[in-house]
Amino acid sequence: MARWTDNLTKGILLFAEVALFAGCASIPERELENAFQYQRLKHSEVHERKPIESQYQELASKAWKNMAAGGLAEYVSILETGDDALLARIHLIRCARRTIDLQTFIWKDDPTTRFVFDELEKAAERGVAVRMLIDALNMPGTPEYLARMAHAHRNIEICLYKPLSDYAVQGRFGFWDNVMFKAKRMNRRMHNKLLLIDGRIGIAGGRNYEGKYYDRDTEFLFRDRDVLVAGPAVMDMQDSFELFWQDKDAVFLTQLVDVQKAFAALPEERIPFSDPEDAWMFEEIDRLANARVLSKVRKGLAVYEADKVQFIYDTPRKFDGGKEHMEFTDWFDDVLGLARERLVYQTPYLIYNKKTRKAFVQIKKAHPRFRIVASSNSLAAADHASAYALSFKHRKELYKKSGIDIYESKPYPADRELYVHGYSELAKRAKQGKDAAEGKPGPLLCIHAKSFVIDRKIAMIGSHNFDPRSLKLNTECGVFIGDEEVAGVLEERILNGCKPRNAWTVSKGPKIPVISHFSGFIGGISTALPFLDIWPYRYTTDYELKEGATPLPPRDPAFSENYYDVGYFPEVPDSSKVIQAKLMKAFGGWARPMM
Repeated sequence: MARWTDNLTKGILLFAEVALFAGCASIPERELENAFQYQRLKHSEVHERKPIESQYQELASKAWKNMAAGGLAEYVSILETGDDALLARIHLIRCARRTIDLQTFIWKDDPTTRFVFDELEKAAERGVAVRMLIDALNMPGTPEYLARMAHAHRNIEICLYKPLSDYAVQGRFGFWDNVMFKAKRMNRRMHNKLLLIDGRIGIAGGRNYEGKYYDRDTEFLFRDRDVLVAGPAVMDMQDSFELFWQDKDAVFLTQLVDVQKAFAALPEERIPFSDPEDAWMFEEIDRLANARVLSKVRKGLAVYEADKVQFIYDTPRKFDGGKEHMEFTDWFDDVLGLARERLVYQTPYLIYNKKTRKAFVQIKKAHPRFRIVASSNSLAAADHASAYALSFKHRKELYKKSGIDIYESKPYPADRELYVHGYSELAKRAKQGKDAAEGKPGPLLCIHAKSFVIDRKIAMIGSHNFDPRSLKLNTECGVFIGDEEVAGVLEERILNGCKPRNAWTVSKGPKIPVISHFSGFIGGISTALPFLDIWPYRYTTDYELKEGATPLPPRDPAFSENYYDVGYFPEVPDSSKVIQAKLMKAFGGWARPMM
């Protein structure tokens, strides 16, 4: 009893301390005076280096000529592998003539981002104006690292979007202060991802800046997707960036008190960000990036001519309670309404709000033969067990009511060499490390791509997860492409991830007379509860194709003859991950609108 009383007293005192000092951690707003103050303290040398020649610069000029002549043709490349995505970024940074604008949700201090930053610094040294806008929820690094970034060059400006305090390091009370007093601000984030070159060429998609997104990790990799656009659609990308850059919540790095202190302590000599010991990781990229035509050195970077390319985005005003037009959400709804034959899409998480679920049901009613195919993560491949758990909790609703054919990606798909450039080499390096004893074949692959194709005519590649968080809480963006060739290429890539060698097929569980009916009734009641969803049996399960059998859709009458049940969570080696998912399913249903 005494121990319980002591703990209660400590808790009350902690709460009081947090409440008392919460006002000390004020929320900063943009101060131009700060930028001017620190501008003169940065390096300012400018060298007579010339940008490299690039086919994309030529195609951008061609696209503008097309527009002037009344045409619509623009040029796009789909960045499918992480290595291709990194190669394209380095190439574009090197070909920049006037400006580079980078916007991202995550910038992680690791060898990959240090390599990219060194390239940005080289561009600044030849006179290119570089701006970086990074969401502040996941702080990019230590105050010392951020100070070095801020100090790098006079032509580089860096802002954090929506920092939660005047400090990069939150301190003792930071977490509780944020949860109790800044939950709304903490929960509404800038999820947009852009790289813009001279306002003429742009990359948009799902990739953040960390080695895991660019095939540079031996344990865990994201299967993601971007699209590179050369042409007038980039003007809308530029407008989007400007809205966020000029927003009051875009705070200069040097406004943070601990970054200011670290800035003042920096030595005069300049130190490259990249570690020479990491140079081997980027040797091929460094060599190939200077090629004028990237498609000649990488087949995956083929260029497609498309007549209808539009960039759609949310503005920062989305955070004002929806009073202003939210362009992306409206476009998503309108385009979905055009569907007649099938929707094929890929997303990390299958969690939807009521409006989207209702839209799927209405489409199926209006077009009975309409098919919805979803490629997503299994629990074994998922990076967030809690998000997967809420998808699993409502999988009957997704499969039966919404009519979605679900394919759950395997953590080590058979086509991993196709998904990851140099996977074999990464696997060799993994075997030399701690994974050797665990018997893993190489890095685990997790879907992070956010893309869809409608009727093989309209394609979208962007940052939107098609979940409640993307719809209501985060700002998002994406490129809509009305071109049958591009749509066909993207659809084939998504469907490849649904093949039995790469994914398990979700279908109805084995039927047991009487018991299955009773279980379905109890399971339906249990699923509807935001708490205490403890019924262990589910309407669906995962299936593996039998050896030599013909692949079939999950609703085919002969499906059970060609597939065998592998359970709810196949190939999950860590039981704690299963326990976490089950606990979230049982007690976390209330969090669905925030996922």
